[in-house]
Amino acid sequence: MSKYRAAIIGCGKVGVLYEGEKNRPKPASHAGLITLDPHTELVALVDSSSAALRKAGKLFSKAKTYTSVRECLKIECPDIVVIATPTKVRLELVRLCIQNGVKAIICEKPLASTSREAAAIAHLVKKSGIVFILNYPRRFAPLFARARKDIASGKLGKIQQVTCYYSNGLYNNGGHTIDALLYLLGEPMTVRCASVNKNAMHPEDDPCVDALLETKSGTRIALQSLDQKAYGIFDIRVLGTRGERVFTEYSSKLLETSARASSFKEVQQLDRAHARVLTGPEGDPLTEALRALAGKGKSDGAEQGLAVMRILDSLHHATKKK
Repeated sequence: MSKYRAAIIGCGKVGVLYEGEKNRPKPASHAGLITLDPHTELVALVDSSSAALRKAGKLFSKAKTYTSVRECLKIECPDIVVIATPTKVRLELVRLCIQNGVKAIICEKPLASTSREAAAIAHLVKKSGIVFILNYPRRFAPLFARARKDIASGKLGKIQQVTCYYSNGLYNNGGHTIDALLYLLGEPMTVRCASVNKNAMHPEDDPCVDALLETKSGTRIALQSLDQKAYGIFDIRVLGTRGERVFTEYSSKLLETSARASSFKEVQQLDRAHARVLTGPEGDPLTEALRALAGKGKSDGAEQGLAVMRILDSLHHATKKK
């Protein structure tokens, strides 16, 4: 079969430029993923910045470069479009892609600048039927699927507490944690309290927030931010009545621990000395988009992103309450 034609809108680090960093594992960008996959062809790069476009063009010289999204969509007729732009222009870009017959959109996180814009995107996507994948990659990762199955089956027993650590901004990186929790626990959550922690943030107007949340079934979740200037982190610890699951090293490692008898009568303890240690890759959004195009996977990224945005907005709002 012929390859899917793909275009990238937004030639910053995640879209393209990380591919040029020598020490970063490859593929390191959406452009890298598309170029390496045998089912896709990178045909176009789009950015309003001529400087970013020149750098991107040097890395992927076979792709044509455009400063106009409309022109690119009209001339190149891409099947797949990656949107890796600032959030404020996402709604209009999704509308343009749908109007120009794009089959699948891969969108960077967070979905939009506000929940209202996210809801508008979700409405457009649902109405059009376009495949839409949001780049929260833990949702596609084998280790997370494994832990989710253990939680859903009751293998961990009743979930008692969840503790999460993140760094570098609530909307920038905290959203990864919220989406991972929605996926792992499989139920909605509400914000009980929240406060701003004066850690380093990116971008500068994206606060680091510490919070207490609670799921519909009553599981308490502690969300805690750390200072990225010291080190970055993405850890999740899920404690059930029969054991625990711990994601570390940016979720590339999973520790599975069961409860066992202890030296104290009628009291069990976590057998961490014999924890099973598993490693695995993040999922990649391109593979998910291709699966969805083949009718073998879900494409509910817009609804998923809206759910995350609503919680992030609730967390941000809660920090302003007296």
